[in-house]
Amino acid sequence: MKHFILISCLIFGISCSEPKKFEDSYKETVLLQYLMTANAPQETCESMITNKDLCFKAYATSIGTTFTETTASAKTNTCQSMLSNTAYKNMSGIAQTCAFNCQVTDWKSKTDSGVCTKSTIPALIESSLVGASVNACLRSCFSSTNNQISADQIPLYLLFNNIQNGE
Repeated sequence: MKHFILISCLIFGISCSEPKKFEDSYKETVLLQYLMTANAPQETCESMITNKDLCFKAYATSIGTTFTETTASAKTNTCQSMLSNTAYKNMSGIAQTCAFNCQVTDWKSKTDSGVCTKSTIPALIESSLVGASVNACLRSCFSSTNNQISADQIPLYLLFNNIQNGE
């Protein structure tokens, strides 16, 4: 009889508990993502430029020319300019870092796969601007803050668009 009462109480307690709401799961996900995400936009931006340089250097080597890598001061200045432009200045450091990490991953992928040695520099830049993986990654940076980004806004967050616009 004691076991029956204990089992009945457990079943009643479980059935009375409120199911987890979507909002609760979303809040937990955002909090966990926030706690696990690096907050180093300047450093990540400079890494993005370094990885772009590695890709361009691989291309230059493949066609028998030399490539001059971006100087440390030029990387610093470029990233400071990007972080203060209209696309990035109102974003949190974590969101900025996320957007730059998308591009770091894109350039590393191109270098690792050998694409850099087979494509021209304009084609490599274009592939970053229209790359599905970069677009999906940037969308995920915005979705973690419950914001959306349209397809026509994505190029605003890419390295070469910012450099070409002189921002």
